[in-house]
Amino acid sequence: MPGRASREAKMKKKDILWEAGYRYNFDRDLFVNRKAKKAFSLEFVDDKREEEIRRRIAENTNGNGWTFYFNNHPSEGVKSALESVLG
Repeated sequence: MPGRASREAKMKKKDILWEAGYRYNFDRDLFVNRKAKKAFSLEFVDDKREEEIRRRIAENTNGNGWTFYFNNHPSEGVKSALESVLG
């Protein structure tokens, strides 16, 4: 059943994020880790493979400001608004 396999793959990616300390922000449709200062859009997570999600989680961003993982890069205005909400 393709639908079931797809659902299971999506759940596995979300479990990977959860285990890495990411929490889902329902208001913004983002998986957020405030300590790592990284945020993944729901669409990015759904569209990318597990390996890419793991690689992005492991990326060293030095914690100098937020890093956003979106399918389409957000504008500076969107990034600024997200940064003010996320802290």
